Amino acid sequence: MIFISHRTTDKYVADMLVDFFSATGVPINEIFCSSLPGNDVKTKISKEVKEALNSSVVNIAILSNDYYKSAYCLNEAGILWYKEDPVILIALPEININNMYGFLDNDYKLHRLDSETDISDIYDTVREALKSSPIRTSTIISESHKLISRYKNFTNTGEKPISIKNNFKNYSVSDMTTDDERIVLYCLLEKGSRRITKGYVTDWLINNEVYDVDIDNAFDLLSSFDGGKVENDTLFFGVTAFREYSSNSESIMMELEKCVNNHKNLSSIKFKKLLDTNAINDIQKLFVEYIIEEKVCHFGSSWKAEKQVESIKKWESENNLNSTLSSNYEKCLDFLIQNKLVYESDWTSYSNPREYTLYNSVKNFLFNFPKEYIDVLKKTKEAYYELIWWITKSKIHLECIIFYNM
Repeated sequence: MIFISHRTTDKYVADMLVDFFSATGVPINEIFCSSLPGNDVKTKISKEVKEALNSSVVNIAILSNDYYKSAYCLNEAGILWYKEDPVILIALPEININNMYGFLDNDYKLHRLDSETDISDIYDTVREALKSSPIRTSTIISESHKLISRYKNFTNTGEKPISIKNNFKNYSVSDMTTDDERIVLYCLLEKGSRRITKGYVTDWLINNEVYDVDIDNAFDLLSSFDGGKVENDTLFFGVTAFREYSSNSESIMMELEKCVNNHKNLSSIKFKKLLDTNAINDIQKLFVEYIIEEKVCHFGSSWKAEKQVESIKKWESENNLNSTLSSNYEKCLDFLIQNKLVYESDWTSYSNPREYTLYNSVKNFLFNFPKEYIDVLKKTKEAYYELIWWITKSKIHLECIIFYNM
């Protein structure tokens, strides 16, 4: 965890740092700011702050005149000095090596947030302490420039900066650092509600066949907007941020849709390719014919497989087919699973899948099967008619020929 010690009056600078770290790959729940309500007027360190200090592996202190006037902050400074973890000192303009005192004195190096070199040093120290993987250099440079710009605006005007988290007008979709948050934001705007559950997003991803999305990471990042939060696997998006985004939802969703489409992998396209390249054997084609004729969407596995096999046997009997398909059901189901044409939709008490369901696009493709493929399946089906049925059919055909020639 990163522990940021600062005076409440300097919270706006702390917010800038939180935005920078979250944009460069640090989860919000791994950043703790000590500006809790009431801390400014206390001298005794709260239990929550103590726990955060014990958990921290790198510590940051934002030094200002106000910081040195706070007994509470000076107590935190003493603990940071005592700990063996790295300590990063960030100085506001009024602080220099000549007016530092107490535990955090001029024995430490001062860092400035208007220096790209200092910001790079801060990032490297934090990344090494957290043992996190490096991200793209272009992202670090971009986020460093944003931080410098915001900080300079704050120090030059003397006004409280408007956080990116709190003002959509100063924020664009392109500033988001992960596809995770872009895709979940799209889902949230489509739903039209600032509250969205992890289960809802999971179902939405399945229904739209969108892959490789880390919902937890998206919730973590989006909860940093305008006082949002995550509670019981539910994201509560910030009220002000939601109003700003939803008021421009049409144009924003058009931009976000590009990202969503990049993560789509439609099962219908995969299945059509399998057909066109003749990568489906005859038994699998017979299975497809069964699915189409019986309008089957769900497929039993584990103990539910027996019921599915019985359904296939009934279809075989009604169509005078031999038992090839019912005897090879598990292999056919595995074909669907391996090619990601189905997804797990029900589980045993031991969390093993007991049912699979067709993805939407392949289901629509099969139930509106193109005519050019129908004849192929019909011919395949004929190869599995029972021998006695063929004999009967041939006998009738022969009798018709004899009668015609009489």
